[in-house]
Amino acid sequence: MWSGKKTSFVLKKLKKKYNARNLKYKLWYEVYESVVTNWTELAAEQKSEKCMLIFLFILLGITLMMLIYWAEACIL
Repeated sequence: MWSGKKTSFVLKKLKKKYNARNLKYKLWYEVYESVVTNWTELAAEQKSEKCMLIFLFILLGITLMMLIYWAEACIL
């Protein structure tokens, strides 16, 4: 099972570095490269469209997780 304590510790250690704009860009770029197979070959406009879609899917996933959590809490 997932351990929140371990992740929390890592996030606290990286918090100062993660707030740096260039690191955020680098991390998101890695996400896009791993999700989109031909990322480096895309034009800037295509990359922008793909970024928006990925971001929307992430938001949708977070929203769904929150709804499931809320529904489970209401059942208990």
